[in-house]
Amino acid sequence: MELLEIAAIISDQDPAVLEELKDCVQAPLDYADDHYHNYALRFMGQDLDLIEPEVLMWIGLVDCLEENEYVCERDWKDERPDFVHFLKTRRGMARLGLTLEEAWLDPDTDISDWIEVLNARWARQGCCVATIGIDSDSYVLFPCTTAERERLKTLAAQMGQVIQ
Repeated sequence: MELLEIAAIISDQDPAVLEELKDCVQAPLDYADDHYHNYALRFMGQDLDLIEPEVLMWIGLVDCLEENEYVCERDWKDERPDFVHFLKTRRGMARLGLTLEEAWLDPDTDISDWIEVLNARWARQGCCVATIGIDSDSYVLFPCTTAERERLKTLAAQMGQVIQ
């Protein structure tokens, strides 16, 4: 299934992530019930049984990856120091040998501009900041290679979802 392949790419085959998400794929509603608090934080707690299983799985993916420090979810109006701190602490930064300096980012711009700056800077290393779309005004961010991002885009599109 595409969701598990996405998780495998982003988490660098983390067995704990893959095991948890197998449960999510096999029984999305049961998984959502077991992780009710996470869904409630997204205002999805009421009537989980009315939410499409694909949506439950997609949100389960994001929450699992965030809990395991592979992605970070940041508000569109995030402050530069917070953006830098949370992105720097993602596991993919160390795996890819990436650096990130707050001074590279203009404090008078926003996340979309900061992503462009980082993508331009990291392009020489074949890396970028990718985002997982969750139909929200927040950004779910993670570092990856540009080749991984292309594969992730394809997999997400096959699920009717978006990774950029």
